[in-house]
Amino acid sequence: MRSPFLLLAAVSLSACGYGAASLEFLEVIPAQPRIGEVVTVRFRVLDYRGEPQAGAPVDFKVQGDKVDGVSLSPAQVQSLKGTGYAETQLVVSTRVTSLIITAKSGDKTVSTPPISVAGSVPNARQFTFQCGSIAGDASGGIHAIGAYDSSRHLIAGVKVDCIAHVGDRSGDGVPGALVSFLTEAGTIGPTEASVADVVGNAKILYKSSLPFPKATDPGVFTWAPPKDATHTGALLAPQWMEPYRWIAKPTDLTPPSTTNQPEPRRVDPVRKDSSNKDIVNNPRDNLVSMIAVVAGEEGFLDANNNGKFDDGEPFDDLTEPFVDADDNGTWDPDERFVDANANGKWDGANGKWDANALIWVPERLIWTGWPDPLDTVGPDSLIRIFVPSNGVATIPTFGGYYSPITVGFTDPWFNSIAQNDINDGCAIAANEFIEIQPKVAHAGIAFTYPSLTVFSLGVQDIRKAEVNSMGMPVAQPARSILAEVVCKLTASPQDGHKVIINLPNIQVDLKAYP
Repeated sequence: MRSPFLLLAAVSLSACGYGAASLEFLEVIPAQPRIGEVVTVRFRVLDYRGEPQAGAPVDFKVQGDKVDGVSLSPAQVQSLKGTGYAETQLVVSTRVTSLIITAKSGDKTVSTPPISVAGSVPNARQFTFQCGSIAGDASGGIHAIGAYDSSRHLIAGVKVDCIAHVGDRSGDGVPGALVSFLTEAGTIGPTEASVADVVGNAKILYKSSLPFPKATDPGVFTWAPPKDATHTGALLAPQWMEPYRWIAKPTDLTPPSTTNQPEPRRVDPVRKDSSNKDIVNNPRDNLVSMIAVVAGEEGFLDANNNGKFDDGEPFDDLTEPFVDADDNGTWDPDERFVDANANGKWDGANGKWDANALIWVPERLIWTGWPDPLDTVGPDSLIRIFVPSNGVATIPTFGGYYSPITVGFTDPWFNSIAQNDINDGCAIAANEFIEIQPKVAHAGIAFTYPSLTVFSLGVQDIRKAEVNSMGMPVAQPARSILAEVVCKLTASPQDGHKVIINLPNIQVDLKAYP
């Protein structure tokens, strides 16, 4: 018979809060914590039988040196009955960090894996919006699509992906952020909102369609546009359009200049449209403005590196989001905007740093066309041979080389034509006497869109010297060859149509041999 004293002793030992036989880390909830969230760190105490042990004292601490803005509470608990759980709560209030929490019960110690605490909300300085995917998924760099034919008729449905990247104040992507989009022209789909993926990318599909871009008056580019409570400080045109080199008539340059114009700069390039003499075209007529909007905080410079905004630190004071259709850096009554405070009107910057606001970022994209035959007649032609100025390239020796032949063309608004494929460029039609070097000139995707596209190439005499059976040179006469140069450009990186530009024929004079 079992002694009642032994039974009583066994029960007493099981119920007492002795140290753990084993201690294990279980989980962090949530698994991907962010700044400001209450994070539960859970351990479990087991007895010598492997069963959950109740009442065991467990102490917690943050491993390593003290970290500002980190709180851990409670610092000691007793394991719970039934589960053996021992939990503490972690809050990181200021900055992104990685922590290890250590639990100790008796002589048993266990640590968590590194707990990475990401940033909190989207930050305006970490919010970007670009179209295209030049360097893989979620990259940007496509600046133009071919949205018109030569008659200025809309080609609807030309498409390109546009990606907003949402980051917090530390540069970490913010997954799950709901980003909204507005555009001046064309459509955004499948909806006007997109949820950021696990790395903070929110993607939409942009298509050419009605409404058209707003026709704008010619402006004057400056590096110092106004920036105040109602002006954003945005440049009249993006730098990739090279507006600092604009002159009134780019096709007059012989050869084309790459010189920056002095301040104040000339107005936009302008020309009367050949289809209607009452229309005056300039490059910004087809510059489409669009914006991405998300709830977040205004950007700031963390001067003391404490991970939070302090009074007196520089910050980016944002206006309410608006689509700047006329590129003047401020809202105008006919422009779309987001009424963030629901007061029925557009508001400028409020002069204070906002931790909770609608932050926004713009993107701009050109719709281009290509010249109609009426655009290529006479001295105002949009397709030009600059060198040789008389259109005749004389190769000085048999089998020799002539360089450079410099040609240029532009669309009816003085914009470079969309160039979105790695094989885009100019080539010479098949010929037994000459070939262009390189065989395809200026191939590839365009990263800049000046008012004139310029190609430089050379031409090679590919005839070979021959001798007859007597070892004497075989005479080859001098020749004049008309070189047909054709340029092929792609309207969009996504199923874009091809635009063919036929340049004026170049006469190539070849020397006789010997």
